[in-house]
Amino acid sequence: MSQSDPLCLTVIILTLNEERHLPGCLESVRGLGRQLLVVDSGSTDRTVEIARAAGAEVVTRRFVDFPSQRNAALELAREPWVLFVDADERVSPELAREIRLALTTVDDSVAGFWIPTQNWMWGKWIRGGGWWPDEHLRLLRVGRARYRADIAVHEVVELEGNAGRLTAPLVHLNYDSRREFVQKQLRYAHLAARSLMAQGKRPRRRTFVGQPLREFWRRFVVLRGYRDRLDGLFLASTMAVTTFVTWVLVARGWRRRVIQERRRVAELAQSPTLDVSVVVVSYRSRDYLPGCLDAVRASLEACDLIGEVIVIDNASPDDTAALVAERYPWVRLIVNEVNQGFAAAANQGMRQARGRVIVLLNPDARPVGDALGRLVRFLARHPTVGAVGPRLRYPDGRTQPSRRRFPTLLTGFLESTLIQDYWRNNRVLRQYYVADRSDDELQEVDWLVGACLAIRREALATVGLLDERFFLYSEEVEWFWRLRRAGWRVYYLPDAEVVHSEGASSEPESAFRQIAFDTAKVQLYHILYGPLAAELLRAFLLLTYVLRLGREGAKWLIGHKRALRWRRLVRDWCVLRSLLRPQVVRLLARQG
Repeated sequence: MSQSDPLCLTVIILTLNEERHLPGCLESVRGLGRQLLVVDSGSTDRTVEIARAAGAEVVTRRFVDFPSQRNAALELAREPWVLFVDADERVSPELAREIRLALTTVDDSVAGFWIPTQNWMWGKWIRGGGWWPDEHLRLLRVGRARYRADIAVHEVVELEGNAGRLTAPLVHLNYDSRREFVQKQLRYAHLAARSLMAQGKRPRRRTFVGQPLREFWRRFVVLRGYRDRLDGLFLASTMAVTTFVTWVLVARGWRRRVIQERRRVAELAQSPTLDVSVVVVSYRSRDYLPGCLDAVRASLEACDLIGEVIVIDNASPDDTAALVAERYPWVRLIVNEVNQGFAAAANQGMRQARGRVIVLLNPDARPVGDALGRLVRFLARHPTVGAVGPRLRYPDGRTQPSRRRFPTLLTGFLESTLIQDYWRNNRVLRQYYVADRSDDELQEVDWLVGACLAIRREALATVGLLDERFFLYSEEVEWFWRLRRAGWRVYYLPDAEVVHSEGASSEPESAFRQIAFDTAKVQLYHILYGPLAAELLRAFLLLTYVLRLGREGAKWLIGHKRALRWRRLVRDWCVLRSLLRPQVVRLLARQG
């Protein structure tokens, strides 16, 4: 074999939106192996196009975690040896020569090779803190190497045989900025927490102090992170904080496990026999529901889907259920004797659903044309997407903002609060509302407003039903949080359109609406950020209602729109008295 002939080697690159890094990676491995394989997790940029242009085989597979992704890639290798390279890594010429020499002289006892990684961060080669030589088993003999499924971060390879060592480095262009490093480590914390829970690890009280201190000491002192001076101090400190976050997530994960088991969709009794199930939760929607049901039927006929419509009436006092039973006999109607809240009612419908795709639709929403078909077909074409939502329009034709990023800690103190009344154009809320991207663009998002949501049955089986602790509002945010953490992707599809009247079941000025909205926000922050953040948010929101009372009272005193001011005074006083407690929301709902 000449020095230029490809080796009996499969080079495997895992990708997700890597159009910036991938060309350099592909160039560094060009001609090294007989098979070049890119396993993509559903990129929406030019990653797949670049890979195919370089002659790579491309396979799309939904990302769950790194071990399962790498094990799946091993199954696709046709050559006896595999080299794993990340898109932001480069095989140096020295490493390529050493691999060539190793594979031409290796004996049968060797099942893999350790390769040192040279980590470059924000333009610097980091030498301390365990970042050099940072060896990994990357060159593996097919059939005698497997990644452990229970370790999701810093994957561990089990070899059937010995491991050799190479000395030339794999160059890793690791992080462009310190901010990127922090964000990546926090993402790893979630994977690490999941891995620790899978191993049955539970934290003790001393864990939250001892483990972060131990990690800092190991990185900065034992592994000589001090050699990188301020960079070493920053890296060691960040890793210590990440360790703390990881164990906090583990503790919260164990607390949630019982709740999650209750809502597992073993409750979905029927196997899917239809294309789509449309689930509509109705409460005081008599004026809107006929238009909704007529539009749904027309949309199903327009796209030639085999579907069903399930309406759950939440004890409406306006005879909505009687109207549906009389005029829409083809609808499966469930009538609740008491108002159970949106999440509980929606779960009732989803348990009865027989569709491969389930669409949650508000009664004040009307699909336009074949909107339902577009949503269902999009999920069919994109197996890594768990849920998709349409463009929402107001009745006058304007686009209704429906795309969101997950709320940060600061978002809760700004969004829909007294501060937003006076400071609408701020960076935090622009980010939250995805104002930096066009409404006309197909795009991946964190979550979508729940007026119309299509979720594939497999994704629902993965994450479970809606959390019934939420009575009204925020339940979809927590649902999408679980969905994204389980590896499913969420998309906004502007080509599918739904007209949404918004707020048909609740009046904008009602005390119940405000209490339900802000109580749900506090509940959400308890789940996302813990009890301390939730209680701080509760106290802040109640303080804003004290200030609102002062503002509305002053305007009432000077005679400005006194009827409106009095309604708002009553509303704000009711919110303040509720203390934003979930039991108050349920009590008010039962009282109608």
